[in-house]
Amino acid sequence: MWFPTQEEAVEMYARFLEARHGRTAGEYARKTAKKLHAKGDIAGYTIWNRVADTVERGSEKSINIEKVMEVS
Repeated sequence: MWFPTQEEAVEMYARFLEARHGRTAGEYARKTAKKLHAKGDIAGYTIWNRVADTVERGSEKSINIEKVMEVS
């Protein structure tokens, strides 16, 4: 049976959020992280920030690909 690593799980959830929330996916993940931090859930806060970072990196890559396509 396959169990995703933590990094794979972060990547999968980031892609899910992008599909569900579009451009606001990173913002959604950051808000969730802040809520967890306020409740004292540091592990949850850390993971949700990693998800937000992954979403934002993915968005940057998409923008860069679009720029390359415009130049071609």
